[in-house]
Amino acid sequence: MRLLAPLAFLAAGCAAMPAIAPPDSPATLSAAESAFAAQSVREGMRAAFLSWLAPGAVLFRAGPVDGLAEIARNPDPPIVLDWRPAFVEVSASGEMGLSTGPWRIRSKADPSRPERYGQFVSVWKRPPGGPWRVWVDLGISHPGPALWDAPLEAGFTPPSSAGGSADKAEAAFARMARASGHAAAYAAWASPSVRVYRDGKAPFLGREAALGSPAAQGAAQWTLDRLETSQAGDFGLAIGRFGPADGAKAGDFVRIWRREAAGWRIALDVVDEVKPK
Repeated sequence: MRLLAPLAFLAAGCAAMPAIAPPDSPATLSAAESAFAAQSVREGMRAAFLSWLAPGAVLFRAGPVDGLAEIARNPDPPIVLDWRPAFVEVSASGEMGLSTGPWRIRSKADPSRPERYGQFVSVWKRPPGGPWRVWVDLGISHPGPALWDAPLEAGFTPPSSAGGSADKAEAAFARMARASGHAAAYAAWASPSVRVYRDGKAPFLGREAALGSPAAQGAAQWTLDRLETSQAGDFGLAIGRFGPADGAKAGDFVRIWRREAAGWRIALDVVDEVKPK
């Protein structure tokens, strides 16, 4: 595994923090992700997912589904699925974190077939004294091995004294997206280091790239179904649906919110679009 390359953020204490985070949390999360991937290559995707998904974990299969039940009811696919973390962020309280990076698939039945590529997004949780387990998992596909050789960035969510809450930030983003369009909403709420993933495209990294991406086009109704915040109140997970204001669902979204110096900002934004039948 690559050595951790520190981000611009470091672990720091916070008076409001309910517990001191273990100093190795980002390293342990990246190691867990790497072990998950290694098991997939060694034993198959099915065995790996059954080992690493938490009870109640959510996968996206044309909508959110119970992950363990979905994997258990299907045979192991005839593929080799491999991946690696390229970016890991752990809440200062140490029990909730994000891991994302590139994946690749090769066929077992026909090794001559070209590999397929994409990016995964996983939200992990760790109970007190327990191991990291995957809580939410989804991703996109795109041409080429984007970020496969990128050095690993890993660290804690940076400390911030900004107020507000992730649910209010998500609601404000949704109102602005509906009233003024996505360009205005992402311009107002995207972190300078935001990561935006859309199917068929390599990741858009950073605010400038995000504002030039398909995500910043048009307008939609964003409906929040679930929001969780870390114990430290610095990391938020939003899950919901999007689509035309008066139309059918266009897909599902996962948004990771981070409390920064300027307030809550979008750290990662990924959608799972409804595929045409």
